[in-house]
Amino acid sequence: MIRYLDKIMLSKGVLIETFIIYAIGISLSVFFLYFIGILFAPFAPDGVKTDHFECGLPASSSTPKKANFGFFMFAIMFIVADMTGLFFTLFVYANDFHAQIIASVFAVIIAIAITLSMKEYNHAQSL
Repeated sequence: MIRYLDKIMLSKGVLIETFIIYAIGISLSVFFLYFIGILFAPFAPDGVKTDHFECGLPASSSTPKKANFGFFMFAIMFIVADMTGLFFTLFVYANDFHAQIIASVFAVIIAIAITLSMKEYNHAQSL
């Protein structure tokens, strides 16, 4: 599949140039904002900030608390949404029937995954 997308991308030089300009622009923007944050961020470490628990409170017990299932479900749903956006962005560049079929199958798989995860989340909430 990667070779198929590469063949489409290489046959249309304009798309590659647009992608390169877009990628360079985003990269430069990220680095620029990162360095602006470093330059203007206050640096005042004290005992609380250098402690192991940055929130300033000591540990309440020696055993860690169990994490909530909803937290893990939220994290998994975020990853699914992120990957969905990435793959559908790739299908935008492939403008033919075969890519539409693959995108449709992928959309159905994502819809089933979201439905099953929401059923599991509702089941965990009812316990």
